[in-house]
Amino acid sequence: MLGYDDVHCCFPPELIMPGRRRILFVDDEPSIRLTLPAVLEEHGFEVTIAGSVAEALAKINSSRFDVLLSDLNIGEDGDGFHVVRAMRSIQPKCVTVILTGYPAFESALQGIRNQVDDYLVKPADLESLINTIHEKLNSKNGRG
Repeated sequence: MLGYDDVHCCFPPELIMPGRRRILFVDDEPSIRLTLPAVLEEHGFEVTIAGSVAEALAKINSSRFDVLLSDLNIGEDGDGFHVVRAMRSIQPKCVTVILTGYPAFESALQGIRNQVDDYLVKPADLESLINTIHEKLNSKNGRG
């Protein structure tokens, strides 16, 4: 007979306990923190919101996430990469996506160096954003 540890070591969590995928959404702009999480929740995601780098780091250290969706410039230019590095270090299987309203070749290159899974420009097309999240989740789980 299989025990708890036998099942949990061999199967992804979503097959054992189907549920909503958890997103940490990090942005310093209040209007975006009010609107985008609601849309993500309508698409079946459980969304946790952080409005600063410090708040994001605390949440990364205290909860598990499937996706990090972070603004590039939260308080200072490029500090979204600090959040990505923390997530990569603590939760390496988490999908990381950077959103920016100020795209530049240099920040895209830095995204590659920081192993960002995707880099999207604001305002992001919502259907494209949702599809990107699903595609990245599927490829991380070996199903894509």
